[in-house]
Amino acid sequence: MDRSWYTRLVIILAVTFFTAWMLVPTYYSFFRLERADRNDVQKLEEVLPAWAPPARFRLSLGLDLQGGIHLVMHVDMKTALTKKAERRAASMVSWVESKKLGELEVPDVDPNTNRVTLRVKDPATAEAISKSILDTFTDFSLVRRDGATLVLELNSLALAGSSEEALDMAILRIRQRIDKWGVAEVQISKLGTDQIQISLPGQSDPEQVKELIGTTAQLEFRIVAQDSSFFSNIFTSSPPEDTELIRLSMVRGSDDSPNPPYLESEDRAALLAYVDGKVPAGQKVLTHCVTAPGPKRQCVKYQTYLLESANVAGDLLRTAYFPGVPNNRGQYHVQFEMQPEGARQMGELTGAHVDRQMGIVLDDNVMSAPSIQSQISESGSISFGRMGPEAKEYGKLLATTLQSGALPAPVTIGEIRQVGASLGDELIKKGTLAAGIGLLLVVLFMAIYYKVSGLVADVALILNGALILAGLAVFGATLTLPGIAGFVLTLGIAVDANVLINERIREELDAGMSARQAVDAGYDRAFWTIFDAHVTALIAGFILMFTGTGPVQGFATTLIIGLIASLFTSIVVTRLIITWLIHGRNATRVSV
Repeated sequence: MDRSWYTRLVIILAVTFFTAWMLVPTYYSFFRLERADRNDVQKLEEVLPAWAPPARFRLSLGLDLQGGIHLVMHVDMKTALTKKAERRAASMVSWVESKKLGELEVPDVDPNTNRVTLRVKDPATAEAISKSILDTFTDFSLVRRDGATLVLELNSLALAGSSEEALDMAILRIRQRIDKWGVAEVQISKLGTDQIQISLPGQSDPEQVKELIGTTAQLEFRIVAQDSSFFSNIFTSSPPEDTELIRLSMVRGSDDSPNPPYLESEDRAALLAYVDGKVPAGQKVLTHCVTAPGPKRQCVKYQTYLLESANVAGDLLRTAYFPGVPNNRGQYHVQFEMQPEGARQMGELTGAHVDRQMGIVLDDNVMSAPSIQSQISESGSISFGRMGPEAKEYGKLLATTLQSGALPAPVTIGEIRQVGASLGDELIKKGTLAAGIGLLLVVLFMAIYYKVSGLVADVALILNGALILAGLAVFGATLTLPGIAGFVLTLGIAVDANVLINERIREELDAGMSARQAVDAGYDRAFWTIFDAHVTALIAGFILMFTGTGPVQGFATTLIIGLIASLFTSIVVTRLIITWLIHGRNATRVSV
């Protein structure tokens, strides 16, 4: 056997070991915990062995398989657009005054058309004011001008952007509240242009869900305390019972992490309970959520901030937006504007705390803590100096965070229904039975029809199934009924690849080739056919994932992971075993 064979053997063994290791949390979740505790990450951590992966890598069941609450929420776009027009109209008045172009009366906003009517006090300045406003507020178009009266309206691009912004604001508010509540595997997605679909697996109280989501988010700006020894002192004087659960960190993390030393833990409740009663009067300890990379932005751990009592309420914020381009210092930034009273309070707060950090707090979670470079009053800029695509995503999130607290999009619950756990059990039983019967028939067919080569394909097929489940666990995917369908489909595709290889080997044997030549030629000549078929299906899977929602995405995720696993097992795993059976043993016949 050549060196490449041993290299492939090591790779296959490593992949197999990693697959089995990643499935340990899933095994303990389904076979060592009671059904009611399946979504409790803390209880799963308690029963997991020390060598196992973290509990967050368990394979979770979707709403259709374990029951829960399903909601559809409607965003009041009319009100959202009207308030957007009102905010922009107020900004126009401030702009004209700041540039000393003249004076405007209090603007009128028509709630039916969202048209803004501006009346200039001095008609002689109307021309200059009109030109300046249209050049500056490019999201508005001029409807008409009657002497000293200007009528403006949001253009089509601004309307579309404002509608999407309202949805993003509502989704952020809902996700923040649900994450704080501790619901596992929540799925939140846009439904059309003005609705949000929410699935809460494992939840059973619709009234509690209504109360949770219906409350307005709270935003505030707080000054970060300068006492850098606070957390180290309490950690030394009264150490936590579990120093693995609650740790003292002396390492500077990301741009948003607090200055060390600070406390950190994967359990937010335990962290806050530990500091309860130890905080000086007038100060408060809040946490910052460190998120994992990816669209779900799941919290992987929490870090502590010590904040002072001085604050400015978020409802005094007028607007915030992310320009999408670096400033003159090459830093990405988010710009914001305050209402008159907010400008006064913000000026007093920042003027007295220049060079200090100011925490941006949403629902008792510190989203960011930028340093105050100079006094801020009517408007300000939050620079975070990151580069690349992640910087733009962070900028959008920060701007949406500020806006969601300042102006939450009006939302109402249009539909709420409870999916029974009994239905989930029935679906699991029937889905598992269907998958099991299908897999058994395929295994028997391959073993009987292709003999030893068929048994090798069966081994690869079992590994393929394990790889799919481990892949779903690694990426934090949720298994749904359509996901089970995708699982069965990919097993069929994996079998089809082995059928192509075995039939090609038969053809080469019929053409008079030796056993070695037939095996090598069979795999080489079947490779591109298998590769083309898998790549074509992968393209379709990615299209489904990025354009579909809910069950369609579940099906697409399982399909993509299964196709990649199928390529590995059919091309690499089976060839390694067949090569050993023929080349390694100097066999003259192929059992195919």
